[in-house]
Amino acid sequence: MENPFFSVRFRGYDRAQVDRAISRIRRAVDSGAPPHPDSLTNLGFQLTMRGYDPGEVDEYFEEVARTIRGG
Repeated sequence: MENPFFSVRFRGYDRAQVDRAISRIRRAVDSGAPPHPDSLTNLGFQLTMRGYDPGEVDEYFEEVARTIRGG
């Protein structure tokens, strides 16, 4: 998994929540126990001021899920 870059928007996903989720997933993948791809959708990030662009974050997690599925 590469380090993603997300644009910051006036209202977007809480940056700390997204960063923690990426770290957890990266550790799981590196340990050989990746999460189930379906668990990477609708992660329930809170909206906050100056957060990550939701569309970019959702697309990133969809891409990670596709990679885990092997496609």
